[in-house]
Amino acid sequence: MARVDPTILEMPEDMASGAMPYYPHLCTWVKAEVEGLPEVHLDFADHHPDREWMWWSIRRQVSHMAWDALVFPHRRCAKLLWPDGNAPTPIVWEHHHLGPAMKHDRMLDKDLFWHLPDLLAKLELGISWLERVVTEQSIETLRATVESVRGTYFWRYVIQTLPRGAGADPNREGFIRYNLEGSLWMVFYEMLAHIRTIQRLKRHQSLSLAVELPRVGYLRLPEYWGETDRNGPSMQRL
Repeated sequence: MARVDPTILEMPEDMASGAMPYYPHLCTWVKAEVEGLPEVHLDFADHHPDREWMWWSIRRQVSHMAWDALVFPHRRCAKLLWPDGNAPTPIVWEHHHLGPAMKHDRMLDKDLFWHLPDLLAKLELGISWLERVVTEQSIETLRATVESVRGTYFWRYVIQTLPRGAGADPNREGFIRYNLEGSLWMVFYEMLAHIRTIQRLKRHQSLSLAVELPRVGYLRLPEYWGETDRNGPSMQRL
């Protein structure tokens, strides 16, 4: 099985390590940051075009994390998690997957999942699926499970934080080729970046921070740590 160690917070340079993310950290960190926040702070946002990191409120950051935690394993890991094809339906999948039937823009249905306990419960469910993947599958299986997808400027920028597992597809211009080892670390980094954005939103509202996050993965990049308010690369396709 793949190695999971709570002290390893970044993909090791050494391939022999075979270490994968310790996903429970994400639940611990986000719960600590949102605990006790009143609605006025949870729903603060600023839609100025030069401050893209402030467009989504703290509540929406948590909703997006829950969406990512559910949708990614359902889309990329379903055959590993539910080989009999009997996947659970905690949300209406076709309304949440990217595509023409999507009704909720990278967040959970706000009519059903608005209150923080509901969002955190869905986040924890998705995290439990991600935990299963990295603890039940071998690192060889994760490395052998490969997909090529249409790239974006954002993905092309952030994959520089990975020592392996993701890169330009040499056979398809504008596509990115990655395996599950790389993409599972990307999911960890993505959610970590959203927790950092929650911290930045709290600091902007003169609120104290609850945890000291590790500066790993995407947080090594200045746009996502907060060294600059400059917008990061867009999700526009290459």
